[in-house]
Amino acid sequence: MHQSVRDYWITFNDPLEGRVNFMYLDVKGYVSTGIGNKIDQTERDNSSPTEGERTASLAAASRLRWLVNDANTEATPEEVANEWDTVKSHMELAPLGHLSFQPPLTRLHVDDDEIDRHVFEKLDEMEGVLTTRPEFGDFASWPANAQLATLSMCWALGPKFPFPKFQGHVASRNWVGAADECHFTPDVGTIIIRNKLDRAHLLLADKVEVQGLPTEQIALDLSDVFGVQGALLTLGFKPLAQDGADGPRTRGKVTEFQSANGLAQNGAFNDPDTVSGLASQLSGLGFTVFGV
Repeated sequence: MHQSVRDYWITFNDPLEGRVNFMYLDVKGYVSTGIGNKIDQTERDNSSPTEGERTASLAAASRLRWLVNDANTEATPEEVANEWDTVKSHMELAPLGHLSFQPPLTRLHVDDDEIDRHVFEKLDEMEGVLTTRPEFGDFASWPANAQLATLSMCWALGPKFPFPKFQGHVASRNWVGAADECHFTPDVGTIIIRNKLDRAHLLLADKVEVQGLPTEQIALDLSDVFGVQGALLTLGFKPLAQDGADGPRTRGKVTEFQSANGLAQNGAFNDPDTVSGLASQLSGLGFTVFGV
């Protein structure tokens, strides 16, 4: 993958998945942690594991360095196994979100450096599997936005996702067609936002390639609130959801950017001076910018 995709990966995913340093169940009942990292090899949604699935899951969980809360000492394999079993046994809490699994229900945690290490380990693994598939053999030469959107799909679905129409489009570098076929379900929660972002980035990939712009750079479109939110996140104006909604938090972060850069503080994401200021700073970081 292009270095720009790797550099942007956590900025892109953190608002979607959140950063959770304990084990929890996702909406499908899979034990997860970090930034949407599944550590559960159970094959069926919302199901108890077979003994073999549990063994494989504990192996996945043990790839992280777990620390005991308060003591901050490294957890033993038995403590990690007990934690995984405890979380998996509370399937009734899965629909309630990750906060339902915070201490004292859970007793172990991973630190931020370990979360980041594991995120990039999983990202590299996914890319390795994805690029063995014939339709993705040219992945290294794709525009950065197309790489980002496809890896985003992998993050949610796994790198072997079977989307024949999508696969056909990317094999022929038809990014507009791929944008029309990247949607996946269940279309709830942050998956709604991920679907919208994946589509937007595939359309940006088309613009980059058609206009002969640098394919190794991430492109952002500042003509809409999605792009402005992405720009603000890139420049460190957090916490902020990249949800395409011009709500109070977005206006607040726009105002913060305006204040930090000596601009009129009107909170408007489409203010010309604000867009120009965002574009200038993004360009300095190696982004391609549209909508200025």
